[in-house]
Amino acid sequence: MKDILFGNNNAAIIKRLSSRYFEAGKSRNVIAGVAIALTTLLFTAIFTLGSGLMDTVRDQNIRRQGGDGQAVLNNISDAVYEDVKDHPLIDEIAYTKAVSYRLQNPGMEKWPSELWYMDDTALEFARYTPTTGRRPQAENEIIADTRTLETLGIPAELGRTVTLRYDIKGTQYTTDFTLCGFWETDTLSSIGRLIVSKAFVDARRELLNYTYPVDNDYSGVVAAYVKFRGGGAVEPKLHQLLSETGYTCETMGGSPADGNYVIARVSPASQSSGLLGNPALLLSGLAGILLIMATGYLIIYNIFQISVIQDIQSYGQLKTLGTTARQIKRLINRQSMRLSAIGIPIGLLAGFLSGKALLPSLMDGTVYSADAGVKVSANPLIFIGAAAFAFLTVWISVRKPAKIAGSVSPIEAVRYTQRDTGAFQRRSATGKKSTGGAKIHRMALSNLGRNRKRTLLVILSMTLSLVLFHTVFTLSGGFDIEKYVAKFVNKDFVISTADYFHYKFETSEMELTTSFVEAVRQHDAFEDGGGLYSTRTLEEAFSAESGAVSSYNKDEKGNPYVQFFGADDFLLASMEAVEGTIDWEALKSGNYVLYGLACDDKGNVIDNPAIQPGDTLRFHHVAKDGLTSTIDGTFDRTVMAKVRINENTDTTRNTGEDRFYLPTGQFLSLCETPHMVSYPFNVKDGTEAAMEEFLSSYVENVEPRMNYDSKETYIRSFHDLTALIVTIGGALSIIIGLIGIANFVNSVLTSIITRRKEFAMLQSIGMTGRQLRRLLAWEGVYYAIGTIVTSAAIGTAFSAVVVRAMAGGIWFFTYRFIFWPLLAVYPFLLLLTMAIPALLYRGIAKASIIERLRQN
Repeated sequence: MKDILFGNNNAAIIKRLSSRYFEAGKSRNVIAGVAIALTTLLFTAIFTLGSGLMDTVRDQNIRRQGGDGQAVLNNISDAVYEDVKDHPLIDEIAYTKAVSYRLQNPGMEKWPSELWYMDDTALEFARYTPTTGRRPQAENEIIADTRTLETLGIPAELGRTVTLRYDIKGTQYTTDFTLCGFWETDTLSSIGRLIVSKAFVDARRELLNYTYPVDNDYSGVVAAYVKFRGGGAVEPKLHQLLSETGYTCETMGGSPADGNYVIARVSPASQSSGLLGNPALLLSGLAGILLIMATGYLIIYNIFQISVIQDIQSYGQLKTLGTTARQIKRLINRQSMRLSAIGIPIGLLAGFLSGKALLPSLMDGTVYSADAGVKVSANPLIFIGAAAFAFLTVWISVRKPAKIAGSVSPIEAVRYTQRDTGAFQRRSATGKKSTGGAKIHRMALSNLGRNRKRTLLVILSMTLSLVLFHTVFTLSGGFDIEKYVAKFVNKDFVISTADYFHYKFETSEMELTTSFVEAVRQHDAFEDGGGLYSTRTLEEAFSAESGAVSSYNKDEKGNPYVQFFGADDFLLASMEAVEGTIDWEALKSGNYVLYGLACDDKGNVIDNPAIQPGDTLRFHHVAKDGLTSTIDGTFDRTVMAKVRINENTDTTRNTGEDRFYLPTGQFLSLCETPHMVSYPFNVKDGTEAAMEEFLSSYVENVEPRMNYDSKETYIRSFHDLTALIVTIGGALSIIIGLIGIANFVNSVLTSIITRRKEFAMLQSIGMTGRQLRRLLAWEGVYYAIGTIVTSAAIGTAFSAVVVRAMAGGIWFFTYRFIFWPLLAVYPFLLLLTMAIPALLYRGIAKASIIERLRQN
């Protein structure tokens, strides 16, 4: 560097001076290093959580949808597979063929399993490659997951005989297989898999021919999972693949009536549009980064500002000797770089470990499960990004103090004593006559006014953590458990078949037994309940001769299908009329029907204005024979009212069709083969645990084909979610709070060090050590009062405006203004700010007054 007039290079001198200044400020360096480490920790933890969340969600989506493929062609024939498999867009394609969806072995009611053939690519995509043994080769060999083997009562040992009873196209078969391999069941799986050999499928080629369009039988259908070459969006590649091979799908505008129509979709794991496609997520991430940068800035800036004040005379002397402003800036910047070299690596390591530890809690607050495993890789981008933002924060924080140190004139620097403002403000002091005398609390307030900017920064840094702390508890306290639970289950319990809870009511052969219903009704805890009845689409259905309703599926005359339900009085009485009035006597006459409306997440009814109370609709009864349908009855009903329904207690848990409700007696007279869908019921207050224990034992030991759902399941889920908010937000509040306290400690410590001579002079004219401690305690009290006033004002405004607006998008949130979290913290804040100055004073009080007076 050539800053001096004659061009001499002073780089070595600046380096040496920087090292000496660094070694002289040990206490400052510790606090600055901790601040930089904590700032880096926050960045790294946030980036680790974000990266881990995205990786885990993608991994679990892949496992949920059954394979690593980017797209899947479902329920296709071998001919379609042959047409598409060699297309140049395809990098890898997996071939799977369904053998049987209906295994009849005992125990399969609670753990439904399917029989498939899969090639090597498919096994790899689905993660079914045996961890013990090998893939099947002979016709009688089979592999399976461990839970399926456990359900069948077969030990997971190679060579064991696996006897399966299964259905193919309506015919029952029994086959003895030899177990040649197995793998651990994925915790995300809801069904079991047994995989046969190609020899088994080839030997039954005629039996497993493709008949799905005719009889809706899945045996023989092919599912092909595709990975495309290169990057970019998947859907355009899928459309290009299909169009160039002569096929179409729904997202291309195709219809099942088209002869070249196939069911094709993009994998959920490949549908993510990323951060830029999610403005809310992007803005949240940017807000988090800015918050951390602001937090780090408040303390790092303050540390170096105080450092400049403390060393200002030394900098003035250097300038007198000819040191340039640029060299002084470089001297200070070198110190900040050295601190960064120490603090940033520590923060990176601590932040990564913290993020990794917190990710399971974050996952449990989503629809994904930490129990299914989380993926946290040491991605270099995490550390590069966190280090870059931490370094940027330090660089921004140091610029102003370095500029001040470099711009102060030698005369001002040499004249500077202990008045902080003198080094920063060029204004003449006007004489003021004191009205407070030498009162200690007035002296303390005056001391804080020496550098109002430093005082303000300390107060703001502590305020920030308190506002965040208040926000966390406002959010967690505003989550409404009643809204949350009512969306999922508005009755205490729901009982039905195991298939119903796997969303398989339409294709199930199970029936909710009267013995199960009667056992529940006879229990002492039972209060009231009622049955819900409907039909199965493949047996019989209802359609509406009206353009006011819509459905993807239609009868032989093009009328859209609708869902008709019969409901007992218990269920009908719980349906709130949102339009029209329910006349119960008239409803039971058989001339009226209720039109059911579902709700969105916020509880708002999803209305169909094309149907109004008083409208008369013509309905058809449709008889079914496989996929063949015939209209064999017509009747008219008048819509009495529109009612709000619950998706989980008032339906088959399947969507897509308009829903109409009748009293059970009137509904049963319209059907050939009605089925009881479910039996929701309530119990007496305080008996929920007893009923839950009874139901758990009953479905385990008496009727394993039955199952149940309860409010308690969703209550536990709700508490997990609120615990997540408190855990993540509380951890962030604590870290930011530590930064604020470190800032306070640094300010007080520096103030005490720079005023050692001043304190000695006060003591030399009669002030006692106790009075000095009181003076420092009062200064701490004023910091606390400033923080209390500021946090109360900002916290209240932030809660009322920002949190209320932000929480408005959360459907189960009810805003309630609370202030108790701040009131709970304020006493501790007062004690802390009073105790820290007194403790720090003890360090300098050990030296005698004479020694301190002699110090420069």
